[in-house]
Amino acid sequence: MDGARVVLKQQLTILLLLSITACSPSEVGAEKFENYLQRLSRVADVEIESTEATHRAKIPNFSPSRTDNIPNGTLSLIDFLSLSGCALQTNIARRNTSMGRTASASQKLILDLEFLRLAPACIELLTRQGDAEIAQTLHDNIAMRRTHLKQRLFTALLGGPEWQDFWRIPNRLLDYPDNASGDAAQALWILSQRVERFLDGQWTEKDEDLEPLLAQLRVSSGGQLIEAARLQTEALTRGSAVMALAAKRGAYCHRGSITDVGTVTKTVIAKYFAGDVQVWSARVSQRHYEIQTPLLALETRLEDVLPHEYVVWRQHREALLEQLYAAPRQHVLSAQALLNDC
Repeated sequence: MDGARVVLKQQLTILLLLSITACSPSEVGAEKFENYLQRLSRVADVEIESTEATHRAKIPNFSPSRTDNIPNGTLSLIDFLSLSGCALQTNIARRNTSMGRTASASQKLILDLEFLRLAPACIELLTRQGDAEIAQTLHDNIAMRRTHLKQRLFTALLGGPEWQDFWRIPNRLLDYPDNASGDAAQALWILSQRVERFLDGQWTEKDEDLEPLLAQLRVSSGGQLIEAARLQTEALTRGSAVMALAAKRGAYCHRGSITDVGTVTKTVIAKYFAGDVQVWSARVSQRHYEIQTPLLALETRLEDVLPHEYVVWRQHREALLEQLYAAPRQHVLSAQALLNDC
């Protein structure tokens, strides 16, 4: 009786494991690479070499310290009372509430942008009324906010929690890039255009509505791209290592002619690399293009306020993303050298 219970328990365990496996979403990219590597390995009778995992640099978090270093202006309560009739008065009132003083970096940026947009009309009104002193105070505050605008933009956009989420490395890629959010790439494009207008002093009230755009970045689109680049680089490095070892053993060439193993390997490369892996890789590269164009535009406009830690992280990020194009090319060149030069 006990033996029957044990057998039944084992059967139930197996069924449970099978159901979990059946319900688990597949890792499309990883499975494509693994299928290709296994076929290369079996044909050449060479074990797949393991490779050291690529270092994943985590984007540094700058928000609290950077925000504290940006001055908020010198407008007093008396100045505020003098602005009767100016739309700017509401802006200053919001800034001086407890919520305004503890506002997030993005909210402080929005307040500064609104101040810069509304202040000129208020200065014109004050000048007509003969209140030169408060008009000069507003002039000084405009100059101060323009001086620190790039820093505000960096702190709110590239130093904020939304940017951290955008570059967060996911635990799994699943069916990436089919599951990638097009909204995030579009939001990044719109943000890059707005930053250009902010720095050129040519924006409208509508442009100041930044929170919805930032919210669309919280989907790890950048992190997915980095993980896809890492997956491809490590898999193709292993594939090239398998072929190099097989060639060293004479598996592909014999007495100046290609062997049967070499011929079958060419078929494997054509069918499972060019016909499958590279199709996935091309779609990932398209995703990279969609993100990279507005990303570079955004970072270039803020180049002179990027902290050293951010620059180091960006260099690591770009080196890894460059492998989206370099790794397949290097793998093809390696295969051609080993199989075509018998």
